[in-house]
Amino acid sequence: MMSTSANITSDSQIRAIPGTAAKEPKITVCKGRKSPYACGGDTIYESLIFEARRLNIQVAIEPAKCGCGGTCLKGPYLSFPHLSLFYSQVKDDHIPFILKETIVKGKILFPLLYIDPLQSIRGDLIWEKESGCIMAMDNSYCMVQTAEYLINFHADESCGKCTPCRLGINQLKDLIAKIVRGEAPEDAILQMESLIWLAGQASYCAFAGKASHIILTVLSNFREEFEIHIKEKRCLAGVCKII
Repeated sequence: MMSTSANITSDSQIRAIPGTAAKEPKITVCKGRKSPYACGGDTIYESLIFEARRLNIQVAIEPAKCGCGGTCLKGPYLSFPHLSLFYSQVKDDHIPFILKETIVKGKILFPLLYIDPLQSIRGDLIWEKESGCIMAMDNSYCMVQTAEYLINFHADESCGKCTPCRLGINQLKDLIAKIVRGEAPEDAILQMESLIWLAGQASYCAFAGKASHIILTVLSNFREEFEIHIKEKRCLAGVCKII
């Protein structure tokens, strides 16, 4: 029996247009970075694997590239890279419907579809600034490259009125670009943390703090990827062109 939190009927379904990120059906599940997960992402992950085997449905089920302490507002989240969409607030009793309808038939279950009209960053990321949850559509993403996109996006929005924002955000932008290219100094992470702190504490308005907060979230949750770019001059995801 379906949960009342998401009443899924034939009227709430539509066939999805396949995405380009992956050809084979795949589900990634937010499991946070710490156990136990308050949102229940770990339980959903195990239940998906069990139900897929029971129903003999061929689908890759993997932990998402997600930074979260398990206190997200709309979790657990699922991503479907082959369809380029997310589901949110998934419950155990949704799982058979997800596997049969979304994976087998390629239909979107609208009561579960994640849509945030206030999110202005790209649609293949989930960002909850209140809880500090960030999740990528596909776990093959490089989070250093994602950080570069995010800082470039916010740098273009800055009005430039005050020095900490005008110079600090652009210095952070240049530093992350060097990390992506494998040209950053050994103390690049320390420099990033200093610039983030300065932007959050000394700027005229809240914009610089907002822009730097998301970068700090990526850095805190995926520090290893930054360190490998800096120290080993390689990209864990294999997507950055390291010089």
